[in-house]
Amino acid sequence: MDSAVKPITILIADDHQVFNDGLYSLLRSVGSRYQVVDQVYTGTDILPAIQNVHPDLVLLDINLPNRNGLNRAREVVQAFPLVRVIIISMYSYQTFVDELKAIGVAGYLLKSASQQELFTCLQNVVDGIPYFDPKSGSKAGTLHPEDDLLKRFKLSPRELEIIALLKQGFDTPEIAKRLLLLTETVKIHRKNIYYKLAVNNLAELIQFAEEQGL
Repeated sequence: MDSAVKPITILIADDHQVFNDGLYSLLRSVGSRYQVVDQVYTGTDILPAIQNVHPDLVLLDINLPNRNGLNRAREVVQAFPLVRVIIISMYSYQTFVDELKAIGVAGYLLKSASQQELFTCLQNVVDGIPYFDPKSGSKAGTLHPEDDLLKRFKLSPRELEIIALLKQGFDTPEIAKRLLLLTETVKIHRKNIYYKLAVNNLAELIQFAEEQGL
């Protein structure tokens, strides 16, 4: 059989079912080039699924219940060196991009990407060419609002992650569960965030985040 006609097998790992299923439907709509062989919705299901279906690519959300996406990406790259990992995320800041490159992921795509950008990413990765969304801050010298905040307010990447989740409406226990942290740890992070940004409550924090384009 000509290897050129063999479908590229894909595992989708994203806890948002609408997005997960939408991505599945989109990949199915383009014919036989890509074949989704499994979908998982929690971090703990990823490694067993890879062992079971042996995908060529894993499309992995950076934020997953029961396992942090960064940690999961590292585990997949180490345990399955032939499987190429593409992170799909809403986060655009350079810190995550740099960390993911160091881990060895093959691609990074923002959830705001177009269908054409998705297929360009997939094709590049299949061809052995790393693909990092141009809007993700991967261009040298590009300064994004999040990177500026990291420096100006001495925020940590974890604190930026918590700000993003608070802005989405998650409360402290939910954030702790998603990030695999103790509730008390998240409370400490929130206290530090409020202090660094000189805000007094969640409403002021959300207003600040919106003004900064987070």
